[in-house]
Amino acid sequence: MLESTQETIDALLALPEDELVLASSHVCAQGKDLWALLTNDIDHEDIHAGQVFEGRYEARTTASPMQRLMAEWLEARAKFVGSLIGLTDEQFNTETAPGGWTYRVVAKHLLDLERHSLKTMAGDIAARQSA
Repeated sequence: MLESTQETIDALLALPEDELVLASSHVCAQGKDLWALLTNDIDHEDIHAGQVFEGRYEARTTASPMQRLMAEWLEARAKFVGSLIGLTDEQFNTETAPGGWTYRVVAKHLLDLERHSLKTMAGDIAARQSA
């Protein structure tokens, strides 16, 4: 799924925006344009995610604490990456607000915090194992 996600991102980023308003022959576009097709795909994915959650709930195969942690982390990361889509390099290097951090600094801050947390986690585990 990650490879497919990257392929879709690449295809969408290469798509000229003026194509979104042009007709799509795909049945899921419902006789409308490419915008309708792609937003329908998003809605469709949300529907099936609900189906999976419902199936797992009914089967009593809910995620373990670690699985839930991973899912929530991935959701937060995707949301952050999504918030950066469309920024040019120039915009990425501008302040988010006057006197504030640049978008680049915010991204670096999140990555640095993550690395620090992982390093701390590994150190804590090592200390407990050597005790």
